[in-house]
Amino acid sequence: MIHSSFVDATLEMVDQTLQSANSCFLEFSKKKAKERAHFLDCIADHLEKQQPVVIEIAEQETKLGLVRLAGECSRTIQQIRLFADLARNEDWRELSFEKGEPHRVPLPKPEMWKENQPIGPVVVLGACNFPLAISVVGTDTASALAVGCPVVVKSHPGHAQTCQFLADLVNVAKEESNMPDGCFSLLHGENHEISAAMVSHPKTACVAFTGSFVGGKALSQISKSRTKPIPFHAEMGSVNPVFGLPSAIKEKGDSLINSYVGAVNLFCGQMCTKPGAFIILKDSFDEIFLARLQEAVSNQKNLPMLNTDVHQNFERSSNFLRRELELLAESGDAIDGQIGNIQIYKASAQDFLNRSDLRTESFGPASLLIIARTDLEMIEIAKAMEGNLTGSMLVGSRDQKLASILFPILESKVGRILWNGFPPGVTPGLATHHGGPWPATTDARFTSIGLHGYKRFVRPICKQGFPDLRGVT
Repeated sequence: MIHSSFVDATLEMVDQTLQSANSCFLEFSKKKAKERAHFLDCIADHLEKQQPVVIEIAEQETKLGLVRLAGECSRTIQQIRLFADLARNEDWRELSFEKGEPHRVPLPKPEMWKENQPIGPVVVLGACNFPLAISVVGTDTASALAVGCPVVVKSHPGHAQTCQFLADLVNVAKEESNMPDGCFSLLHGENHEISAAMVSHPKTACVAFTGSFVGGKALSQISKSRTKPIPFHAEMGSVNPVFGLPSAIKEKGDSLINSYVGAVNLFCGQMCTKPGAFIILKDSFDEIFLARLQEAVSNQKNLPMLNTDVHQNFERSSNFLRRELELLAESGDAIDGQIGNIQIYKASAQDFLNRSDLRTESFGPASLLIIARTDLEMIEIAKAMEGNLTGSMLVGSRDQKLASILFPILESKVGRILWNGFPPGVTPGLATHHGGPWPATTDARFTSIGLHGYKRFVRPICKQGFPDLRGVT
């Protein structure tokens, strides 16, 4: 089990923290754009200066590797600066104007302005697998602060030391930028009751969650059952199906199989966009394909998992798959108690279609190779897929007809669709969309990564009859 070195927050602390966030909301939201931008730039500056220390602490807690964490830290700094620019330019307001027609017949038309405004105090429940980029100073926090929402973060017990160190940096930046104390806070909590109390607190205006489907669903229900329901933005588990069409497998079999196995094992499969299902036709699955798959798996290195809890959950999932399906390839025994070994299992299309327990994410380096007998079965698998963060199509020179049928089906099921590519890794940017239909997220219209992440934390307001909106905002 994970055991944080920090004492869980009490319910009284949760109440005091959210009351403080709410009390400062008006003051913080009315800070000048350049002031909030300066606050975010200060956070980025301090993180940049302390980068070696942050990376070392995160490595001790997560075993993600110094190279991976260095890249994640750089990405996080860039994200914060991106949202500092957003705050500075105030593009997030999305100001629009409709000219009045006072002499219009039969009724005059009033002048109207519309703009976004911050929604209120935001609770952030970050990810276990991204201790920097989707945590205390990740997209959730940075985008919410950029638009004027106070933020209360619950640390993840899997990397509580990292969370506290990052929170300390934010608090220093908060003082240097003359921001109200309640605009940012961190609470520790290994007990699930702490998360539930934060979501249900009457002063919480919105929640951003990244984690498991079980946890996200439970907290989503709490948000809906409140006396005053609130937006609950959860990014949860995802199978991320990859459809390997026959010509693609025939023309690029070696490279596609190697890329697939590499994607399954990227950071030990602890990625929300890991391909959990590779769907191919029976005619593509021959002795050559199997031998290539087994060789690709054997060439991979077993990697450590985040912590013992994650490893134990992976072992439970693996034991279930071993009982139910044929194991095609495995990367050797995991000697260390926290090492995850690659496992590729074979399932028939009918197994996958008839059993919902095979259509769930296995967090770690395991994936299903699903064999469809015909094009029609492959299409039926696509139709049966629930919502996912990503969906991929591997398309060769003679696959256009099947691809044209699959594409609109897959497009309706995912938030990001890839053509001849594998999904792990999300580049934050203007066109990024990291979301998808239920159960991948609770609202497919929003992204948890990229510049448009701020849209979860604003609401539009129409102002009628104001001659000039400038001066009243």
